[in-house]
Amino acid sequence: MADALPIGVVGLGQRGLQHLKALWALQQKGRTRIVAICDAFESNLDEEKIRGFVPGIDFDGIYRTTDFDQVLEAGPKVLYFAIPPGLHDGQLIKAAREGIHIFAEKPQSLFLDEAIEMGEEIDKAGVISTVGFQRRYESQSRVAHEFLADKRPVMTTMVNEGFLEAHSVKHTDTGAMGGPKDKVWAKSFEWSGSTVVEAGIHQTDLMRFWMGDIAWTQAAYVPRDETDIEDGGDNPYSYTVTYGFKNGAVGNLIMSRLRKVYRNDGYQNILWDHGHLKLDGEGVTAYYYDGPYPPENRPGAVEISHAVPTSGRVDTTLAIATAFVDAIDAGSHDPLLSTYASSMNSLAAVLAANFSHQLGGERIDLDELLTADRYAELRVKKTP
Repeated sequence: MADALPIGVVGLGQRGLQHLKALWALQQKGRTRIVAICDAFESNLDEEKIRGFVPGIDFDGIYRTTDFDQVLEAGPKVLYFAIPPGLHDGQLIKAAREGIHIFAEKPQSLFLDEAIEMGEEIDKAGVISTVGFQRRYESQSRVAHEFLADKRPVMTTMVNEGFLEAHSVKHTDTGAMGGPKDKVWAKSFEWSGSTVVEAGIHQTDLMRFWMGDIAWTQAAYVPRDETDIEDGGDNPYSYTVTYGFKNGAVGNLIMSRLRKVYRNDGYQNILWDHGHLKLDGEGVTAYYYDGPYPPENRPGAVEISHAVPTSGRVDTTLAIATAFVDAIDAGSHDPLLSTYASSMNSLAAVLAANFSHQLGGERIDLDELLTADRYAELRVKKTP
């Protein structure tokens, strides 16, 4: 077995703590060795607080700091970045230039130029990289991916209807930085980049896992009334996003975040040329007719319904961490279901949804978005 990988975690918020828990589990198996943790806020480095999220963690040998440069001095070969997407300030680029393998939480950035630059530095360094699209590692998602491998997908629809109050309290003191005082930054357009960017990037990435890369995006949002904004919670009421895939298929992402509803609802469906694949709960069901065609009589519901076996619930944060460590040990991206480079298509697609809405529903070609002068102002990082 390879030596335990020295790893650091930058950002001890909700996702950072979940990653730390997974890495601590791998440390118990001799796969990793946590050498540094870093957060901009000293309170997030408190041992007792962290133990509340990572039971049993031993801080012996773990350097705790608010200074990212000191993390590099601790000698990690791997760094996890789990900071709010608008707060990157060159840390990932510094790490890549040091030859450190990179795990970047999603969304990689709220600004395409910044995300592109980070990707270029990762490529130059030749390090192993991935993005936190752990939903690819769900049994349900992988079963759908494998089921569709020899079929022609034509459309996928994902509906995620939620309520604004469901957003959890985060760990970044956004109130001290001019953002929401309650630390619920996922409800703020400025901080989250919109619900489509902050959350819908997961559904978008799953669509890509099943259907292939996205060629274009078109979107329309319903903005929240100013009178309905509480403590910076100004993300739109609802979103309708259409994706055009490079294979000719289309995708529909429908999302909402309403107040005073307290109810979630959802729907996941994939169509191929001769059937439906429905993801419901933890199950997968395929609907198609495979008897003599044309049938003498219309097939009944039982005849066209086919349960597709899954292995049940997976700890996806641990699964993606294990795959990442396997990839580093192997010196190959093969164990991973996505890399930083491949994940850029997911980020470009959701940011393009914002831009499409801002431009009155314009259909945005993603290749053009990344390079064309007419989109340059949309790609650039905005500074106060």
